[in-house]
Amino acid sequence: MLYKTLTLVVCLGLPSLSYADAWSILGPRPLGMGGAFVGMAEGSLAQHWNPAGLAEELDNVKWEIAIPVGAKADFTGGVLKDANTLMDLSSQFKAIQTSQGSGAAGAMNVTQIGAFYKGLAAIADLNNPGKGALADVNGGANFKIGKFAFSVNNFTQVGAAPYVDLQNIGLGSGSGLSGVTFTNASTTLCGGSSCTGAATSANTVAATTIQTALGSQYASLDALTGGALSAGGITSGNIGDALVNIAAYNGMTTAQILDAATTISQNAAAVAPIIQGKTATNVYKDNTSNLTLKGGSFTDIAMSYGHSFFLPGLYVGGNLKAIVGTVSYVRYDILNNNNSTLSHFRDNIATSLQPGIDLGALWQADKLFTSLPCRPRIGVVGRNLNDPKFDQPAIAITNGESAHYSENGQVRMGVALTPLHFWNIAADIDLTNNLTPLPGYHSRMFGVGTEVNVFNRSWINIPLRAGIMQNIANASSKLAYTAGFGVNLAHLRVDVGGAISSEQTQVNSGNSGSKSQKVPSSAAVALQLALAF
Repeated sequence: MLYKTLTLVVCLGLPSLSYADAWSILGPRPLGMGGAFVGMAEGSLAQHWNPAGLAEELDNVKWEIAIPVGAKADFTGGVLKDANTLMDLSSQFKAIQTSQGSGAAGAMNVTQIGAFYKGLAAIADLNNPGKGALADVNGGANFKIGKFAFSVNNFTQVGAAPYVDLQNIGLGSGSGLSGVTFTNASTTLCGGSSCTGAATSANTVAATTIQTALGSQYASLDALTGGALSAGGITSGNIGDALVNIAAYNGMTTAQILDAATTISQNAAAVAPIIQGKTATNVYKDNTSNLTLKGGSFTDIAMSYGHSFFLPGLYVGGNLKAIVGTVSYVRYDILNNNNSTLSHFRDNIATSLQPGIDLGALWQADKLFTSLPCRPRIGVVGRNLNDPKFDQPAIAITNGESAHYSENGQVRMGVALTPLHFWNIAADIDLTNNLTPLPGYHSRMFGVGTEVNVFNRSWINIPLRAGIMQNIANASSKLAYTAGFGVNLAHLRVDVGGAISSEQTQVNSGNSGSKSQKVPSSAAVALQLALAF
């Protein structure tokens, strides 16, 4: 019978495979234990994690009110590294855009060319699926009275996905603009030691480096500039000498020239496929690169009940929910200041109401097999098994999104052990491979955690928690370390939990990257205040 019950819950979720949002970790106790709580499912938060746990009567807690809040941020696919590169290059990119936008021809120095190559290599990587950022915020009020529970919880998830237009990257004239040239009327081509500027031998090294990197790309570069290279006398055989000569003429130091040449050389191979076939009519000023924010804020108003079922130690439970869903969307065109801004995200919304159904099962195996040690519990839960769908904002549909934002079902399984009366161990895994508001980024979490209760008396207890968790749906995702603690004084309970990724990226800040700090790819924090009697 247990097998049939678990199978029923899983099968109800199968039509939802690969469509649900990521599982939201509600409460600091589960977060501190590696996001593992389906097998524990204690107190009023059992309503979210596994409503079957409401049927248990542990520690003589008859009723409880808990107010949890939490937040999590994820930077996915190495987006922090790419963003840091682009921030470092922003001033050079702005100079390129200003020259085109003003309609005045000006010399494009070798540093800007290096920035163009390095930037293209970085931003091309931003188009990879699953690249971006995710924010997850939750909180609410949860009430447990015996085997019944009532809750009002909000779950908000937002994804930020970059798109890079690799078509409109031309540096020449277009749309009536005179564009940017690589030449200067007072500049003559140099060769070898005749290059203008100090330390000509070093400049010769830079010229050779650029020649090796760009000589074979001459035709594509000339097309990108609308023939500006060939018109200025620059050929495939002297492009290195010419660019170094222009740089020296415009006051660049030997060190600056050599650094720019190295940058060009390091990124030339990655950029070559991008610039091939592009023309001067595909100008940078017309670039449609953008950042899309989309997501939903869902308020669950839930009535819950758990009860024993058939076998000793087997419990089942369910939630009947009214879900108020608010879906938001904005597409911010990075180079178009007259278009939507990120502040429009809270204006482009659609709100609708849908029902939701959750089902859960929990089995305390030692109730049937009394010789089993460690009080083993096995749980499984399915959320939103009726696949509620919410209205999308009109602008989202116009930009190619579907008419509805789906909050389809999730299925999660967990086990828990209690080796000693003061020590708990738990593990959870998503059985569904869930999508997120970030296109191409899937979520399937696995977590393991432990809890040790210090003092463990009826009037005082200090639980200490630790764990690890990982998104096993993405090969590039790293382990996150979790920890937390609580202070339980009589009927008052305060809990804190947090998580941080093992992966960190060095990010520069301040003027010209004068400051730097390590930023984790993901981090989470949660707090809860509760009264239990």
